Amino acid sequence: MADVDPTAVIGTGVKMEESTVIEGDAHVGNDCVLAKKVVIEKHAIIGNKVTMGEHCVIERKVNVGNDCVLGKEVVIEGGAVIGNAVKIGDDVVLEKDTKVLDGADIPTGTVLSAGHTFPDGTTLKAKYFKHGK
Repeated sequence: MADVDPTAVIGTGVKMEESTVIEGDAHVGNDCVLAKKVVIEKHAIIGNKVTMGEHCVIERKVNVGNDCVLGKEVVIEGGAVIGNAVKIGDDVVLEKDTKVLDGADIPTGTVLSAGHTFPDGTTLKAKYFKHGK
């Protein structure tokens, strides 16, 4: 069952799977799809028609635009700003205060270093091991 803080604002037509957590003062737009074990932390803002794969973590004060698709195991750290119509592959980490421009397509395994902009910023392949599911 989803765990939604009563101070969170959830739009219409939002679908949440089991183990989704939405913390206080988070905003989720209309027609979003949140897979299993998605976590949206306090003060995050998610636009309309955003789809998130399993195990996505959206940290505090992140802003995700409209019509975005996030793969599985995506971590977006605090203060990041994601534009509209962005596609993010699986196993991606966007570190603190990063920015992703409208229409960007971030490949699987990318790490965007803190404070950089994609696609203009520096990217590295993730070196994280796969943990059991």
